[in-house]
Amino acid sequence: MSRREKLIKSILTKGMEEESAKALDATLKLILSDMGSMYIKFWEAEGPGLMCFQPDSDRTMFFMTFKELNAIYEHHETLNEHDLAETFRRILEAGQKINPEEKAGYIINDDKGIKYFEICYNKLSEN
Repeated sequence: MSRREKLIKSILTKGMEEESAKALDATLKLILSDMGSMYIKFWEAEGPGLMCFQPDSDRTMFFMTFKELNAIYEHHETLNEHDLAETFRRILEAGQKINPEEKAGYIINDDKGIKYFEICYNKLSEN
């Protein structure tokens, strides 16, 4: 079960029907899609990058440029933290392919780890 599915399941009440769960999932995707206008504003103001969420931090949401992400990647490489460095390398590689007029890229960093995903504004589907 993916992290998104676990999060959705954690807020579902017992007896909630599958259709209600699908509606909730679509609502979450719609909210993130609507945040695309904020994503584009950050992209234009600060340069290309990704929206980051850290729910267990004082700084719960922020925009991180690819230059900043690359610095994090290089930092973990120099510390020989290859797994973490590889995670950031893959995030950078995927994020740099985004056309901000079509998709937004998000990173969630919580106690379960780091997850990267994209939301397509027109399809409302997770890629």
